Amino acid sequence: MATQFISRMNRTESGFHLLVMLSLSDGGSSEEELRVIRDFLENAFSGKIDLIKEQAFLKALPLEEMEGHFNEVTARFYSISSQEDRNLVLDFAMQVVMADNEMKPEENHLINLLYDNWGMD
Repeated sequence: MATQFISRMNRTESGFHLLVMLSLSDGGSSEEELRVIRDFLENAFSGKIDLIKEQAFLKALPLEEMEGHFNEVTARFYSISSQEDRNLVLDFAMQVVMADNEMKPEENHLINLLYDNWGMD
């Protein structure tokens, strides 16, 4: 069950959370990954986002809670998006994990969760 915080997220906020968690899953964000996330923010959706608040939340999120938060956010994004929106976020997600030309096991795990949670093959 999503928290009140999650249930208020728009597509931009929830997509941002997904991408940042993917970038952090292998221990840190590279400049290439951050470039993809900036591109997402500039070009994907026009929803309002308080970057300082969202970044602070994600930075403070304990590692052991990341997967649960990731699952909540994927469910939220799914509930407020079209198939076209989800395909767009999946494209950005793959760009994030492949930004360093290597998909690490932690990134692979979250990408698989994303596909599973959205019922995609």
